[in-house]
Amino acid sequence: MHDVKSDQTAGNYRHEDADNSTSLAAILTTQASRYILISAWALMLLTLVDFKTTVIWYVLTLAAGIARSLIEKRMRDQQQNQAATKNRRYALVAMASCSFWAAAPILAWTSAHPFGQAIAMLYIVTGYMLAFAQFRSTPSNALIVTSPYGVAFLYCLFSAQSTGAFLPMLAVIPILVSALTYVLMLASLTRQEVARVNHDRSNLIDELTKARTAAEHASEAKSMFLANMSHEIRTPMNGVIGMAELLANTNLNSRQRVFADTIHSSGGVLLTIINDILDFSKIEAGKLDLENAPFDLRATVEDVAALMASRAQEKQIELLVRFQPDLPHLLVGDAGHLRQIITNLIANAVKFTPEGYVLVDISGSRDVTDAALRISVQDTGVGIEEGKVDEIFAAFQQADSTTTRNYGGTGLGLTISRCLVEAMGGEIGVSSVKDEGSTFWFEIKLPVQAEDDLIWQQSYEAGQGRVLIVDDLDVNHQILSELLESWGYNTDSALSGFEALSMLKSALAQNNPYTLIITDSAMPEMDGYDFVCQIKANPTLRSIPVMVMTSFDRPGAARRFREIGIDQYLVKPARSALLHQTIVDLLQKHDANNDFNIELSCNANAQSAAIETPLSKLRILVAEDNEVNQLVIKHMIDPNNFDVEIVSNGKAAVQAVEEDSDGFDLIFMDVSMPEMDGYEATRILRKWESESERPHMPIICLTAHVMEADLERSREAGMDDYISKPISKNKLDRVIERYLCAGPNKRERLSA
Repeated sequence: MHDVKSDQTAGNYRHEDADNSTSLAAILTTQASRYILISAWALMLLTLVDFKTTVIWYVLTLAAGIARSLIEKRMRDQQQNQAATKNRRYALVAMASCSFWAAAPILAWTSAHPFGQAIAMLYIVTGYMLAFAQFRSTPSNALIVTSPYGVAFLYCLFSAQSTGAFLPMLAVIPILVSALTYVLMLASLTRQEVARVNHDRSNLIDELTKARTAAEHASEAKSMFLANMSHEIRTPMNGVIGMAELLANTNLNSRQRVFADTIHSSGGVLLTIINDILDFSKIEAGKLDLENAPFDLRATVEDVAALMASRAQEKQIELLVRFQPDLPHLLVGDAGHLRQIITNLIANAVKFTPEGYVLVDISGSRDVTDAALRISVQDTGVGIEEGKVDEIFAAFQQADSTTTRNYGGTGLGLTISRCLVEAMGGEIGVSSVKDEGSTFWFEIKLPVQAEDDLIWQQSYEAGQGRVLIVDDLDVNHQILSELLESWGYNTDSALSGFEALSMLKSALAQNNPYTLIITDSAMPEMDGYDFVCQIKANPTLRSIPVMVMTSFDRPGAARRFREIGIDQYLVKPARSALLHQTIVDLLQKHDANNDFNIELSCNANAQSAAIETPLSKLRILVAEDNEVNQLVIKHMIDPNNFDVEIVSNGKAAVQAVEEDSDGFDLIFMDVSMPEMDGYEATRILRKWESESERPHMPIICLTAHVMEADLERSREAGMDDYISKPISKNKLDRVIERYLCAGPNKRERLSA
């Protein structure tokens, strides 16, 4: 088929070319029927003339047909743009072939058969019909092809001058001409209609192309608008959330604290909505980019669980994490988006679970190069009605109309998770029973890194150590037993303090005592505090190390347990590495007959080490044009440990660095500032460092832009890390700790 040109200057010709091309394509499909017609004509001719004459006509006509077919094939293979010219060439080829066909009516006319003349006219009319059937859309070509039949008719007319057939044949001429004219006129009208339809189609294609281009531009404009709005909203949000957080850390009465906490939590909800809308817009615009980088799956899941634990504690539900022991944890993939999916699923589960627990279960299998993962989040919440399950992953959809009023949210979290999972080549789904709970799961396949032996697990030989797990929840028994047994410990479980005391005494009587007790703090009948008191009051049991694990870190709970002689106190969900190291420390001290009354560990949600107090203050430069943000950052950074200098634009930041002989230990650089933005300032500073052979200064990007392109710009400019606004004190402390209180240069910095 001839390609329709999109060039508007060729608009007057492309419709004709398309019609001609269509005609040619139709012609090329009639070759088989052509040979059948030649054979039918030969059989009829055989009844009129001798066998030899018929055979000669048949062979010559068949050969001409074969030659015509070969030429057609060559034309079809070489067909490009000149369809009209090729149809004219084809018409000439067809005329040559029809010359052999036109010999049949002459042979029939000159035969002595009484019906010879009638059959000759039948041949001529049939020939015209066949030719016009193929070329009616191109009248000039139709006349060229049928000219041999006209010659044959004239021959028969002149031969009939002295016979009675002359006058009937003269009468046939106007009838034949009228019929052929009618066919050509109808064909011309049909062609004009086809041209009009093609013209309308072409206009429609052009309009659709313009509409698509306009839609693409609108999508780009929308993405830019959302990015700019995100920046403009996040900047004041930084002041709202940051100041609320600082206010909550001051001496407030109970009423004032409620107000401050409400401002902070409401700001967090608003920020979540902003993030959901921005993520959804990126996915909708097709701007979702996935990264492939090494990451630790176990650490990723435990990080998310630690961040979400506070929400679970507020509702007094347990947040549990189970990681299949033999599953590889060092993988290659997009850890950031994977963390986002798990966060969405856990947040959704916690939101809709009024009591009970939320279990994050990581299971799967592996082969030599890949790990097939199934990550599920199970809750004991309100569940989903059977008819609503299929709609739960649709955009802006929630289970019913009261969900938003009762629980809040945009209904985008699960939609974003589905898009992310599908972008990773995975599958996501849900099973749920109304009023019994739901299980959201997704399956993905990721490459495995090299052998991932856990060095921190090899620091202690468990031997025949026996651990008693005391918890009223079966799922906690399963998770802890599986984990401890993978480390080499023998475990037993008790569902209550009474049962545990009985098992402890029985083990002593059998001279096979337990080497460690891990107990939950919140249990019916006898809670963890009373259970530990019973142990410490018993002279035969008090020497056994006891670790208390709690899902509800109430104020003063750690102090109460310490007063009765507890050995360790951890908040669920505890990281595997922390749990392992804590157990190892306890058992090593027990083996050495040391005093087990050690200092309690801090809350598991703040498991990163505290920032060390330096011998001299470290210097931090903050480049930020917004006065509220300047105030927030200044008050979030500890003035006892750090000297903070604040400038209002990139130009001032460059000047401050170049003029300060002592230099700065860390720079926080906003990207959107007057006179000189943060990107340009960073490039100038990196060039200055290179030319003056100065040591590398960590530069941290402060940005309300969170599009991947914006973060890539910060990396290209030479920034080391970034903090997205609104800024929290935890974010700020972690970055300061990473770049100033850790690493090979720590000693030099602190002693400078």
